[in-house]
This record gives sequence, C-alpha cells and structure tokens, in this order.
Amino acid sequence: MSVLKKYLPPRAVEYCSELVMHYKLHLHIEVERQDRLGDYSPHLGKGNRISINHNLNPFDFLITFIHELAHHVAYKRFGDKHQPHGMEWKEAYKDCMRPFLMRNIFPSDIAAPLTKHMQYPRYTHTTDVNLMKSLMQYDLEKKILLEQLPRGATFKLRKNSKIILRKGEQVKDYFLCSDLTKGTTYKVFSVAKIFPEPTSKT
Repeated sequence: MSVLKKYLPPRAVEYCSELVMHYKLHLHIEVERQDRLGDYSPHLGKGNRISINHNLNPFDFLITFIHELAHHVAYKRFGDKHQPHGMEWKEAYKDCMRPFLMRNIFPSDIAAPLTKHMQYPRYTHTTDVNLMKSLMQYDLEKKILLEQLPRGATFKLRKNSKIILRKGEQVKDYFLCSDLTKGTTYKVFSVAKIFPEPTSKT
C-alpha cells in the first residue's frame, strides 16, 4: 500500500492492494515507454507480472492497472485460448472496472466518458478522444496537444526526436502529418502530446 499510494487515487489504494494480493500479482513500476502504458505477462508458478509506466496521473494509472488486471482475469478463465483484446478480455475488463465505477472512485468528469468507453472497450483507452481529454486535465505536467496547433505548424512527437512533422488535414480523430525529411505521411492522433518546432519553410 505504501508504494501504491504514490501512484493511485487515495480511495483506490486499499482495494487495489487487495487485488494484488488476491491474484498474487507482481506489480512493476516502469520508466516511461513510448509504445505502451503497461503490460501483462503470465508466469506459471512464479506469479503474474503487471508493469505500468511511472509517469501517469493517478486516474490514468488506475485505468491502466484495471486494463492489465483484466488480462490476468481473462488468462485465468481461458488460458492462452483467447485473443489479447478479444471478447473474453473485454468482458473481464468490464467485470474488473465495475467495482471502481460503483465506488465512485473516478471524478464525474472522468466517470462519464469512462462509463461510455466501457460499453465497447477498445484495445487501449488512449484512442478515446473524450476520455483522454478528461484524463489529461489531471496531468501534473501540462502538454500541448496536436489539435491545438494550427494547420501547417511543425512539431515533434518526442522531445529529442530528429523527425519533424507538419500538421495537415484532419481525418476523423486523426491528422495527416508529413515527415519533412522523408516526405512520408502519417496519421497522428488528434490528442497526441507533441513538442512544437519553429515553422520550417521546407
């Protein structure tokens, strides 16, 4: 509990601690990973490993924990005979999330889009624009989002990246962005956290 207090909303600490002990989970706090917020690995006879990035705000950390816990619950129910984010996992995710929603652990501005998201949960909550906008309000370090930049502005997806992109037209929840070096076009999520660059004439 002393460790979880650093990362979770206060009202979720005791229940999450109980879940970790009940399922005999090995919870690892990781440095930021660009390609994931957390992951789950079953280890037969050695417990089951969940890892979560250390720099998530408490509510984002909690949702990621529940997401990974659902992988373990699905594994216990079906072994490896199910798709990682298929129907079995979706049902386990709903089952794991329900007690947290019933206990009103999430503030109302997160609970509303989260409840809607859980009707048809996706492989990651980071693709849900409304939910991500609500979660970002609780980030300690405020970031600039791609949707806030004017069209034609240049930016990086990582602070130290050598790749500079130019924002183009919007297609649903994404923007078409061109790599100024290679000329390649990418779809970048509208609420991606970005680092603006001085406008280039390239």
